[in-house]
Amino acid sequence: MANLADLSTAHSMHYHGHPDFSSMAIDFVESDTFKPFIIPVLGLIIGVVMMRMPKFADVGKLVLYFGAQSFMNIFMGWVFRTHITLPEGMALPSRTVSEVSNRTLPKVLLDAIVANITNRTLPLPNGYSPPHLSVSDITNQTLPQGYFLSSRTADAGSITINHVLQKDLHGCPVGFALTAMQQVISFLCFIIAYAVLYPTEHRLSPKPIKSKFEVFSICMFAAVFALNIALNNTSLEYISIAVNLIIRSCLPLTTFLSQQGLAMLGLYTFKPCNVKEIGLMFAGVVCAGAFTAAKIAGSAHSGHSSSNAVLGVMICIASLLCGSLNLALAGVLGEMKLSVIDTVAYMSVPATIFLSFFCFWPKELPDGEWREVFGSDQASNWQVLQMVAKIAPGTFALFVLSGVLSFVYNIIQFNIVHTLSPSATAFGGNFNKAALVFLTLLLPFLQVHALPGSPYIYVIWAAVIGNVAAFSAYSYLQLKAKEEKAMKDARMKALPTDEKTSFTSGKELESCSEGDSSSDDGGIC
Repeated sequence: MANLADLSTAHSMHYHGHPDFSSMAIDFVESDTFKPFIIPVLGLIIGVVMMRMPKFADVGKLVLYFGAQSFMNIFMGWVFRTHITLPEGMALPSRTVSEVSNRTLPKVLLDAIVANITNRTLPLPNGYSPPHLSVSDITNQTLPQGYFLSSRTADAGSITINHVLQKDLHGCPVGFALTAMQQVISFLCFIIAYAVLYPTEHRLSPKPIKSKFEVFSICMFAAVFALNIALNNTSLEYISIAVNLIIRSCLPLTTFLSQQGLAMLGLYTFKPCNVKEIGLMFAGVVCAGAFTAAKIAGSAHSGHSSSNAVLGVMICIASLLCGSLNLALAGVLGEMKLSVIDTVAYMSVPATIFLSFFCFWPKELPDGEWREVFGSDQASNWQVLQMVAKIAPGTFALFVLSGVLSFVYNIIQFNIVHTLSPSATAFGGNFNKAALVFLTLLLPFLQVHALPGSPYIYVIWAAVIGNVAAFSAYSYLQLKAKEEKAMKDARMKALPTDEKTSFTSGKELESCSEGDSSSDDGGIC
C-alpha cells in the first residue's frame, strides 16, 4: 500500500500543474540563478541611457554591446549547465515489462537489478553474463533507489516499474540540436521581419548571389560557422562559462596561426609578424591556460570530477579552432561582406542541414541524472531534445527563446559594427569575454559557485588580470594600426594623381595593404 501511495503522489506531481514551469520560475528568481545576470542587465540599461546622450553615444554602444554579449553568454551557460531542467521528486515515464532482459530494460537499470540480486557492486565487469531473471524476481528491494513497483499488475505476468528523480536534473546536453534549432528560429524571425517590412520603406533586401562560387562560399562558411557555435554550446555542458570565455579570448592567436599555415600552402597572404602583437597574444594564451588549469585543479581538490572538465576544455578548443578557420576562410574563399540579414537568409538552411548529421549521432551523456533519466549512457541530441519537449516543456521554451535572443543579439552586433567600426567591435568583443570573468571574481555577491581555495585562487586572479591586460593591449595595437592606415589612405586621396604613385611605392604600399584584424569571432551565440 505504501508503494501505491508513493505512485499516486508521483502521478499527482506529474499531471496536476506541470512542475517544470513553476520550478523554472522559482529557479530563475532564486539569488544563485539571478546573480550572474546582474552585470549584463546593468550593462544593457546603462548602455541604453548613455546612447540617448549625444556626448556619450559611442561609449554607450560599447557598453550596450558588453551587456548584450555578456547576457547571451551567461544565458546559454545557464541553459546548458546550471538551469534545473527537472526538479527532484519528478515522476518520470513508467515502463511495463513482461520479461527481464536487455530488450525490455535499459542496461543501467538492469545492471543495478542484477547487482542487487547477486550482491555485486557496480559497475559489473566486462563480459559478465547475468543470470536468467523473471518478473517475479523483481521487487522493491532489488530495484535501485528511486524506482518502485506498481504491484497491481504483477500477478498478470508483467510489472510496471515507476521512477522518481532523486536529484535535480541540471542543464541539457543538446549542443548541436539547439544550435540547429537556433538557426531555424533565426530564419523564421527573418521571414517574419521580411514580410512585415516588405510594404514599407525599410524593406529588407538581402545581397543577391550571382555565382556558383558564392554559393560554395556560403555553404563553406555556414558549415564551419555552425560547427564553431555547436562545439562552443556543447562545451558549456562540461565547463563553466568563465573557463569557456577565457579560452575563447585566445581567438586572435589561433586565427593568426591559421592564416600563416594557409599562407605556407599558398592559400593566403602572409600576415606581418609584429613582435609586440605576437608576444601579447602568447602572453594572453599562457594566462588563459593557467586560469583553466587552476579552475580544474581547484574543482578536483574540492571533490568534483575533472574528467568532464578536461573533455569540455578540449571541445571548447576545437570550437576556437573552427572560429579561426571561419575567419581564415574569409580570405581564402573571398570576402562576401554579408550583413547579419544576409547571413540569416542564406546560411541558416545549409547550417541546419550540416548540423542535422550530428544531431542524430549517439554520444556519451554526462555522468549523473541524465543517464538515470534515459536509462542509458548514450543518446543522440535529437533523442534528448524529444525527451525534453515531453518531460520539461518549460526548458524547451527556453530553447525557443534562445533562438530569438540569438537573432536580436546579432542585430545589435551588426548595428554596432556599422555605426562604430569592425575594429572597435572586435576590441569590445575580446575585452568583454575576460572583463566579465574579472568582474565576477571582483564582486563576490555575483558568484554562483564558491571559488577554489589557496593556492588556486591566487593563480586564477593573476591569470585573469594578465589575460585582460594582454588581449586589451593587443586589441589597442590593432585599433591604432588601423587608424594610422586610415590616415595614410586619407592623405593619399588628398594628393594629386602623379604624387600618389610615388608615395605608395615600395614598402609603404605593402604596409598599407595589411589585412583586417583577426580578433572578431563572428559571434558565439
